[in-house]
Amino acid sequence: MTNTQSRGLPAGSLPVQEIFGPVPQGEGPFAGRRACFVRFGRCNLHCPPCDSKKTWDASRYDLRETCPPRTAEDIVQTAAAHGAGSGLTIITGGEPLMWQRSAVWGHVLRDLPGEVHVETNGTITPDPVTTRRISHFSVSPKIGRMGAADPQRKRLVPSALAAFADLARQGQAVFKFVAGDIAEVDEAAHVVRDFQLPQDRVWIMPLGDADTWPVAGADIADHVMHHGFNLSGRLHLTLGVR
Repeated sequence: MTNTQSRGLPAGSLPVQEIFGPVPQGEGPFAGRRACFVRFGRCNLHCPPCDSKKTWDASRYDLRETCPPRTAEDIVQTAAAHGAGSGLTIITGGEPLMWQRSAVWGHVLRDLPGEVHVETNGTITPDPVTTRRISHFSVSPKIGRMGAADPQRKRLVPSALAAFADLARQGQAVFKFVAGDIAEVDEAAHVVRDFQLPQDRVWIMPLGDADTWPVAGADIADHVMHHGFNLSGRLHLTLGVR
C-alpha cells in the first residue's frame, strides 16, 4: 500500500485545497515577489488561529470536498497556468512535508518549473529529495496562541529544528514566528535560544487580520528589534489579495 493510499487517497494523487496566483508573496524576506501558491491538504498540528482550517479541520469541514485528490500532472499544469515558472512557486498547507514519502511528491517537485519554496511548521525533517529541489524553506514553529492546541513535544521537534537550522545557516531557510504581543515575542526568543536557531534568520510576523495585524506590529516592533530579529509584514492582508 502506498503512502497516499494509507491516508485514504487514490494511488498517484495528493490532496490539494487550492492553487492560485499569480499574487505577491505577503510574508517574510520574499514579500512582494510574484508567486503561485499550491496549498496541500492535511496537517499534523491544530493551530487555533490558523487561516487555512479547510486543509485539516475535519470537525468543521469534509476534507474529501475541501481537499480533493489531484494527480501530479494536474497539480503541475494548474500551477503553471497560475504563474509557476515565471515567479516563485510556494508549496504550503496544511503541512506539505507530510507527503514527501509519496512518489507523487517527488513527481511534483521534479516537474514544477522555476524556483520552488516550501512553507512548513518545522516538525518534519526534509528528506534529501526535498532539500535538493527546494530553494527556500519558510519554517514556522508554533508558539503562543498558534501553539495552544498542541503540546510542546509535538510542535517543537528538536531533530527537525536542528536540520532546518543547518539549512538556515546555509541561506536556504528562515524561521517565521507568529506573535500577537510582547510575551509571544519573548517566547519566540526562548525557542531561538533553546534550539540554537540563527538569530539573523528569524522573522517575527504579527498575529491578526487586515485590520489588527498593523496594530500588533506597532506594539511589538521595538521588542522584535531588541531581540535582534526581523519583522515581517502581512502584505497580502493589507492589499486584500489571497
